[in-house]
Parts: sequence; structure tokens; C-alpha cells
Amino acid sequence: MWTTPVDNSDKAVHEQWATPLPAAIALLGVGVALGAAAAASYADPPAVVFIGVAALAAFGMGLVSLLRRPRLTLLSGPRLVVKTLFRGTWEIDTAEVERVSVLHTRRIVGRTRQLVIDLPDDRLLVFGRWDLGEEPTVVVEKLRVAGFNAE
Repeated sequence: MWTTPVDNSDKAVHEQWATPLPAAIALLGVGVALGAAAAASYADPPAVVFIGVAALAAFGMGLVSLLRRPRLTLLSGPRLVVKTLFRGTWEIDTAEVERVSVLHTRRIVGRTRQLVIDLPDDRLLVFGRWDLGEEPTVVVEKLRVAGFNAE
């Protein structure tokens, strides 16, 4: 299932979810700016290290966000296409999904929600608002309407 080749040429794309493109590009820009700031602070070695680490983190997050676009795609059938960084792109149909739900978590500052796709072999696919670019509750409702077992 993880290595299923994806050929979307004959399938209609109904919906796509991904990190917003301006946010990913902004992270790349912040990484470059922090890298320049680290280079400019060469006289203070601890500053070079701390700013350099921040530059690498911001640039890396932006790059990963761009490489995984679109993160989740709903095709006709219905089928889901999931794009990951290391395992590539693979498809899931309704028979391979046990449940789609929203995980509500209470934090100190507020509440967070995550889309959880439960697969039969005890694997979970978890997507946050950053991954989807949309509220997870809205995505779950769209998947339910498409034919997935959603709660």
C-alpha cells in the first residue's frame, strides 16, 4: 500500500489541501534573511550559532512545506492521495480507511484540532491545520460527503 504508484491522469481531482503557498515561501525568505544575519554577526560566535540554527530550521520548514504540496488530495472514486516527504505519493481508497475523525486537544493557550485517518493496520495519518491549509473539521466533513467513514 505504501508504494502504490500514483497516476492521476484519468481521475478527477475534487479537492486538494496543502500548506498555504505564501506561508511556505515566507519561511524560505525568513531562512535566507536569518542566514544573512548570521553571516553579518561573525564577530559574535554564539550569535552565529543560534541565528544559523534558526535560519536552517526556518528554511528547512519552508522547503519541506513546498515539497509536500499538495499534502492531501481527494480524487473521484473516492480515493485519497497522500504526499509524504520520505515515502513519496500513495493512494488510499475507502476500503483502506477505517475511520476519519478530528482529534480535539486542549492546550494551555487554547484548543487544537487535527485530522486523523485511521488505517486497518494500526497506522494513523495525522494532519494539522498547517498541513491542510484549512480547518480539519471542514476537511472531515468534505471526506464524509465524499464517502469516507467520518465521525
